[in-house]
Amino acid sequence: MSNSIVQQLNPSQRRAVQTVDGPVLIIAGPGSGKTMVITHRIAYLVGTIQISPFQILAVTFTNKAANEMRDRLVNLIRGKAHNVTVKTFHAFCSSVLRQHGKHIGLGSDYTIFDSEDQRDALKMAMEEVEVDPKRYPIRGIQSAISRAKSTMLDVHIFKTKGQSFYDEIVGRVYGSYERILSANNGVDFDDLLLKTFIVFKSQPSVLEQYQKRFFHVMVDEFQDTNIVQYQLAKILSGSSRNLCVVGDPDQAI
Repeated sequence: MSNSIVQQLNPSQRRAVQTVDGPVLIIAGPGSGKTMVITHRIAYLVGTIQISPFQILAVTFTNKAANEMRDRLVNLIRGKAHNVTVKTFHAFCSSVLRQHGKHIGLGSDYTIFDSEDQRDALKMAMEEVEVDPKRYPIRGIQSAISRAKSTMLDVHIFKTKGQSFYDEIVGRVYGSYERILSANNGVDFDDLLLKTFIVFKSQPSVLEQYQKRFFHVMVDEFQDTNIVQYQLAKILSGSSRNLCVVGDPDQAI
């Protein structure tokens, strides 16, 4: 199987697939077969290097991309594909928090607030801290809080780092918003990532469990990662250093 997999690839793709130890950065433009390289690399690890599919984690950004990756793996390694963990960042983090969120006070039956839920919670938060939504539109406040979380600034750090009057306004709403989420055992989409990182940093035994489980970590569309996503990939691969990322810097969002 290994020969047939490698023979399908051009020399550059073959090198990317067969380089399996340590960190690997694959820069590829549109139409260059980024997903094919990742799936063939997984197939090479399983079929040739004899890595257990259970020890491989592949993360991407959309459910469509994750489903496509799974389908390609089934064609390459058949039933073993079902033991490879292929998920979006958010789905992976959600599964971590369901099991280990208790360490940071989050119940396993937590609710994920969608965009509409977030707006409703922000309206309540703004009323609580007497911030006028006509003067400070909810959408702008929501974006500012999302940016803060994606750059790993929880409400306490944000308040200490804020420099402008607008930062002070956002900080007040951010604090009230977090209290509302907590009171409802809720998280938003940005929390899924940030709180998972907090669990890993505060609970070394939990992190070690995942590091031992996933000996190889791969990230598709790496150019779209934000700071917390990058730190999650980095910390998960910290013990093995087997982190492979594939991206196109010209397509960064």
